[in-house]
Amino acid sequence: MFKKISLSIILSVSLLSVNVNADIWQSTKEYTNQAMFWKNKHLKDIDFQNIYPKSFYKKSYFGFVITGVAVVGAGAFTYFTAGAGAPAAATGASTVAAWVAGGGAGSYMAGLSTIGSWFGGNAILGAAILNGISIGTIGGGVSKFAALSLTGKAGVMASVTAIGLDGVAYFLNPDTKNLEYKVKVTIPQNLGSKDTRKLVSNLYNTDDNINDALEDGDRSKQKALFELKKQYNKDGIKLLKQKLSMSDNQEDLIVLGIIAWNNSEYELFNQAVSKINSEKLDNTGFLNYLYALQTLSQGNTKRTLAYLDDSIDENPYAIEPIILYINILGNKDFIRNESKIESLVKKATKNYDSDKYATGYTLTGVYYRTATFYFNNKRYVKAQQYYKKALDELGFLQKYFFGKQLKHTIQLGIANSLYSQNKKARANTIYEEIINDIDKENSNEINNIKQQYLGNEK
Repeated sequence: MFKKISLSIILSVSLLSVNVNADIWQSTKEYTNQAMFWKNKHLKDIDFQNIYPKSFYKKSYFGFVITGVAVVGAGAFTYFTAGAGAPAAATGASTVAAWVAGGGAGSYMAGLSTIGSWFGGNAILGAAILNGISIGTIGGGVSKFAALSLTGKAGVMASVTAIGLDGVAYFLNPDTKNLEYKVKVTIPQNLGSKDTRKLVSNLYNTDDNINDALEDGDRSKQKALFELKKQYNKDGIKLLKQKLSMSDNQEDLIVLGIIAWNNSEYELFNQAVSKINSEKLDNTGFLNYLYALQTLSQGNTKRTLAYLDDSIDENPYAIEPIILYINILGNKDFIRNESKIESLVKKATKNYDSDKYATGYTLTGVYYRTATFYFNNKRYVKAQQYYKKALDELGFLQKYFFGKQLKHTIQLGIANSLYSQNKKARANTIYEEIINDIDKENSNEINNIKQQYLGNEK
């Protein structure tokens, strides 16, 4: 029996982007020019560097939940507006929900709400993702989490972690019965007119408060904040409709279009993107990424990959196009696309540069996702190698001080990959290292690791 796992992924993933190296400070002249640039009504270039510019000064981390997210699929899902109450999750999926929220009283609903909020929805959406993720992750027509083997369940748990690290979910839509994507798209800050910037500021502040409420276990505050965020999103949709008929401000169209995307308002998103004039732009790396999302939502993966190729060619330093590319290829036919996936990982390793633009994603997420694809396809040697790459990518603080739960989760992937190769002695050694590295008073995490480790299967 797969026991309850209650690992707090929120703090771990929030600390994923800790950068032990100090940010490269821009010169006063550069910063002044950048500030003046944002006053323009039309962007000079629609690339990742201009959409997500590095601030003159920024925190050394990005909170996970603050990123805006989007649903990719054929139309809005009915469960976005479903009534209140605890939605039913497939047998065993409640285990995953409790694990995400850290366990304890109310963790089931908190976990579902957390997963739903990652992708612009609520607990209803969170339940739908968990109910359908085993098909998208494992394949073979298995629709119930409880029906999977212990190794299969470990694969699903790893996939949920991967979702948190790279912002892409692939699952069965309970309404259409089709496998569909959800992709997180960060809402740009300090872009657009005054009312647009104010709205974005409210969304970011609310998400910060949600993150705090989740860490504090304040269920009533969580509920109130999720409702507030829902209202702000509605305000964003209303504002976009006004902007579409009143102005041709490219900055507003991009920001509010992304908010529409996050809320499954695909027609409005398409209208916003279609009004953007790329004729005089020298660089359209981010715009091509938006085009890729458009075509993916329409089910045209061939055209999506073409747009992603263009985006990568123009902005090789950006990691988001490669993340989506790897997920599409891996979910479509991982074995057939293995060489292409590995070439994309190598390209990211060579070219990704977080100093060029503000992003909450890192190579850790790319490596962890690739490792999990290998693990779920029973390629345990490769899985071990890529989990090791993900571990090596973590910063010093994450390994030894803050966010150690993420380190332990990645190490567990290495241990389970070794155990699946029948290298039990080495797997047990890593498992013991994990247990010994956890504070003794943190009994929840110790129990979680014990229950996830394949070597402890009864």
